Amino acid sequence: VRLCEIFESIQGEGLTVGSPAVFIRTGKCSVGCKYCDTKYAWSSQEERSVDEIVSAVKKSGLPEVVITGGEPLEEESIGALVISVSELPFVKRVTLETCGHVFREIPREKLHLVVSPKPPTMGVDFPFSEIEKFVESYEDLELKFTVFSQEDFVKVKECLYSLSFVPEPVVIQPLNVPFEPYAETCRRVISIVTSDKGFLSDFSVRVIPQVHKFVGVK
Repeated sequence: VRLCEIFESIQGEGLTVGSPAVFIRTGKCSVGCKYCDTKYAWSSQEERSVDEIVSAVKKSGLPEVVITGGEPLEEESIGALVISVSELPFVKRVTLETCGHVFREIPREKLHLVVSPKPPTMGVDFPFSEIEKFVESYEDLELKFTVFSQEDFVKVKECLYSLSFVPEPVVIQPLNVPFEPYAETCRRVISIVTSDKGFLSDFSVRVIPQVHKFVGVK
């Protein structure tokens, strides 16, 4: 596994926000989002075996494990890593975070899969059609959409209304960008979402900012 870092913190985003966790950040991603907040992971060249990573998780002893990136699903050994971590008796949940640009089958035991498609603001041509495969294949799945603008929100709605099934609640996460205070972005996104009463009638929604950005932890 190409590894960027392993660290302890709290889950700063999504439906499991606030959970103390040990994070495994992989170091490979081909998507190239303009405002990625972990670009430093892209250039990571450190290779670690599954056993070495599992040893670090054992040393931590935290019941929550988050595998993030980079893009974990680009790692050939990700399935073996998920299995090995989930087999640890003290681990209660393994959250794997992916943008969902490439579909991959991974073991489901203790797995909470977070699929976070990339909006137009990220400057990539994202294959939203892949999301249907994840929704059909994984039971414990969280859809988390980053939103900066009205254009992003329109794309979120297009995606959700095209799906045969929507796991709820859906998370809308204000996108943190370097050229605007995050609180300002959050206020705008909240206004965009709350003003669309039809959307809120059709879907259960949670607007959840990235808490770790406010409190200053990784």
